Amino acid sequence: MSTHNWFDLVRSYTEQLTAIRSVSPGQGEIQAVQAVLDLLRAGDFHALYTVSGLDPIENDLYGRQNAYAFLCGKSPLTLVLLGHIDTVGTADYGALEQWALAPHELAARLDTLFSPAQQSELDASDWMFGRGVADMKSGVAVNLALMRRLAERSRHEPLPLSVLMLATPDEENESAGVLQAVRFMTRLREQYGLTYVGVINTDYATALYPGDPHHYIYAGTVGKLLPSFLCIGRESHVGTPFQGLDANLISAELIRDLSMNDAWCDSAGGLVTAPPVTLHATDLKTHYDVQLPFAAYFYLNVLTLTTAPDALLTRLRERCQVVLEQMVQRVAATELRWRQASGQVSVQPAARSVAIITYAELYAGTVQKLGEKMVKETLSIEWERWPALLDKRERCLHLVQRLWALSGRQGPAVVLYYSPPYYPHVAATPGMLQDAITAVVAAHPEQQLLQREYFPLLSDMSYLQLKHDTNLAALTTNMPVWQDAGSTPRPGSYSLPLNAIQQLNVPVFNWGVHGRGAHQRNESVQMPYSFGALPQLLYETIEQLAIILANN
Repeated sequence: MSTHNWFDLVRSYTEQLTAIRSVSPGQGEIQAVQAVLDLLRAGDFHALYTVSGLDPIENDLYGRQNAYAFLCGKSPLTLVLLGHIDTVGTADYGALEQWALAPHELAARLDTLFSPAQQSELDASDWMFGRGVADMKSGVAVNLALMRRLAERSRHEPLPLSVLMLATPDEENESAGVLQAVRFMTRLREQYGLTYVGVINTDYATALYPGDPHHYIYAGTVGKLLPSFLCIGRESHVGTPFQGLDANLISAELIRDLSMNDAWCDSAGGLVTAPPVTLHATDLKTHYDVQLPFAAYFYLNVLTLTTAPDALLTRLRERCQVVLEQMVQRVAATELRWRQASGQVSVQPAARSVAIITYAELYAGTVQKLGEKMVKETLSIEWERWPALLDKRERCLHLVQRLWALSGRQGPAVVLYYSPPYYPHVAATPGMLQDAITAVVAAHPEQQLLQREYFPLLSDMSYLQLKHDTNLAALTTNMPVWQDAGSTPRPGSYSLPLNAIQQLNVPVFNWGVHGRGAHQRNESVQMPYSFGALPQLLYETIEQLAIILANN
């Protein structure tokens, strides 16, 4: 297997990109994207690309951009190389934080980074350490090296097919970069008459069990929904708790039942998602007093392989009803025992129930009562009360609270709604790129490559394919900050170019570097495979695509 001069080049690019602090969202992403473009163009390479440059993200509050380079080949069939340049923060490094972006400095401090037992199992010479080295600046570095080699090859003759490289910000936040890439790919396709054969994302993959020798290639990707719950109790003095209902109790009962419950795991293609977990939960009291909390909320991270927004909402409503009926029965039994113990035998427990309603139903009922004009104006005023950079999940909460107050309804109740972001799940897609990858895998048994369906981590690949028959009404009508694509942008809104994604409908694969510890202080990338073997395997995949193209 030829190694070209990949290793030193990819290592150098990785170190240069890792040195740039590009926590998302933030200004550092701009610097990192510019560095990618500078590396793509270094020397006289600027003239070799059909086009290259920076594509601004529409209406981005941080002024961020995507870097791109395009080589137009003999065929309009086009392979896309994708990667993101942003990272999560570095506070988890603790005393080592000043060296979190300096792989050489971290390598000299492994006794602090790892326990003695961990060090004994580690061949440090094979690994590079630092924030972003695996997730995923080394993957972008691989794409950079590939693109420059293809550009060098094009000096002598046009490539047999076209290749586009994209480096995007914001993958760790709300994927603004890849959503702009969807628009860019659509424009480029129209300008050059392209047909996208597929996307290879070079994000990290990792061992699935101790001693796992495989390097994984994933077709398709997992999806995500973020169902949210506004729990409305009934206010009361703490001395008379049975006259009210603690909203935290409602919230806690639902969290207890839903979070870490494997009955909610989705399965397909031999993969089972992780169970749901709460990403945030709190009551809405802002000061101390002796009144029962009468409002609380939480949102639940739900990974999907097959589950659509409407099906999840229906199932959640049914489950909430069961759980909360059991809760009010238990509270009633507790009240009865307490009254008997207190000598209040003649007083019977009050009848209780908790209504379950969706945001769309709450909105429709309030419009019917007060008129759409008043509802829209009230929610618009509420929207403008909050700054543009307010967390979108917080903005959703404020809008749901305001609509609840406007409706005149009384608790106890739970309002079910969706908060952003939404990641569509994508199944494996047969085609030329799958055939090319399979051929390369078969040619290199020594690399112990293993193909699987569904990349198990959230990624930008979710926004490059969407089935036309996906029913998204349950998502869009139940997300308070949703804004249809094409309408005048509103600060703090959330939108996806759904039609453009459906029109692209591109097969997606994750064939990336081998890493571990992403989002942890031991984040690292295995250099021999990632810097040497992987770029060569991807280069051979492009060659295999050319062979398939020539034979068709």
